[in-house]
Amino acid sequence: MNITHILKNNMKQLFFTLCVFLFSIIIYAQEPASFVWCDLSDRNLVGLQNPNLVFPTDSGFTVYSVEEIGSQFYAPKIIYITKFDASGEKLSTVEFKLPMRSQKDATLLSVFEGNNKLYFFSHVAVKKDGKNMLYAQIYDNATETVSAIIELYTLPIEKVNNSGFFDVAISDDKNTFAVLVNKPFIKKAKQAIDVLTFDAELNKVSSTSQTLSFDSKRANSETLFVENDAVVTIVKKTNLSKKEPITIVITIKGDEVSEQQVSSNEFYISDSKVITVNNKQYLLGFATDNAKPTVSVGGAKDNSFFVYNISEQKLVVHQEWSKETIKRVLGKGYIDLKVKDILVNNDDIYLIGDCYSKDSEPIEGQNFKYNYTHRFGPGVVIKLNISGEVLYETPLSYGEEYLNDMKTLGSFYPFINNNKLQILANEKESILKNKKIVAGYKKINAKVIVLRSFDDQGQIETIPFWYSNTGGAKRLTKFAPTQTLQLSDNIFYIYATGFESHKFGKMILN
Repeated sequence: MNITHILKNNMKQLFFTLCVFLFSIIIYAQEPASFVWCDLSDRNLVGLQNPNLVFPTDSGFTVYSVEEIGSQFYAPKIIYITKFDASGEKLSTVEFKLPMRSQKDATLLSVFEGNNKLYFFSHVAVKKDGKNMLYAQIYDNATETVSAIIELYTLPIEKVNNSGFFDVAISDDKNTFAVLVNKPFIKKAKQAIDVLTFDAELNKVSSTSQTLSFDSKRANSETLFVENDAVVTIVKKTNLSKKEPITIVITIKGDEVSEQQVSSNEFYISDSKVITVNNKQYLLGFATDNAKPTVSVGGAKDNSFFVYNISEQKLVVHQEWSKETIKRVLGKGYIDLKVKDILVNNDDIYLIGDCYSKDSEPIEGQNFKYNYTHRFGPGVVIKLNISGEVLYETPLSYGEEYLNDMKTLGSFYPFINNNKLQILANEKESILKNKKIVAGYKKINAKVIVLRSFDDQGQIETIPFWYSNTGGAKRLTKFAPTQTLQLSDNIFYIYATGFESHKFGKMILN
């Protein structure tokens, strides 16, 4: 072979390689996002069966998983905390158990992500020593160590089935905890509570004992909030079985307690959340004018949204759905509408709702084992300001149903980018391509990640990431929008799960 022939062949190969390289650059530039996935692994492996992503950094992220030891209904739990590098590769694992007293395991109450710390709150009531005790354990992500067991509060009891109960909340800045103690039920008595606040090291800052104006109950429908300034708010519902349920807001500042009724005739609050804006507390959420519809259609329909100024005790705005929303939502209302998130961006507030319900069905032949069906959608986004001016109201049309721990695939992930609301979600390719696919089950349910971007009028631009699928066994592993960590404006750590496999990854918005 002469030198000319060799040069020609080399030039052809070089030209081909250059074309492929340039084509790859063009494709990459056109793709709205790029992905880096770690290897696929068995999602039933001990230590990562119920992963929750926390603490995103440039060098990686952390995952905690709360898992049962054994298969008994009251099986004790063990907690695994695993660190990963930025590529999703496992680095190290710490494991520990919840407290035990008199050979009785504590029940996990709640888990909170603090400033590079995880807080695990649990409790156990024992008749023998007459105590219902609230415990805390702190994991330090910097040192990868778990604190000694902290005995946070001891509640005297006479019976385990009447042992009172606890609730815990954390402030937005993650520096303050509030603990609500509902004392044991006493017949023909008013509700007695203790309210405590703690700092980030769980040192007690304040404590107050109060008797509320409500009759003592064995169970209460109430939600606890604590603000950065340590103001504690309890949103309490009463008369739930009646046609006119009542919502009361209880505010606790030190030893000062105030109660105010927020609901009124034909204004019955279904779900709400407390936020602080300009040093004032507000209650935002959804409501209905008919809490007990005469003809059952699966539940009361939320037909409005509202903003209530708790600090000034006045209703700022209460507005029914627009005609456009009514047209687009089946049944002219939302059933099981929950406050998914409230995002505050300068003077703008985004109230984001997601319809969610859960059903359970016993598994035949297995004691205390159930299949849980989780239903999501439709949703709604309302942009307004704290003075009550509504800037837009946009329905989100979707409907998903998942079984058991596949629940993590449901719903979506909202965030603010360049002063605009954006939502990461899954969407079926058949819907995106506006065509009906009938060539097999897998293709019908084929999904990709989409980015929904909202303009100033609430119009949505949907951007599909056509190459967002994770691959793996049968290409069934899906991205989970509820398991998304935002590292920066355009970088996210993400989780993908399927029926048998899962993996972690990094998503970069281009």
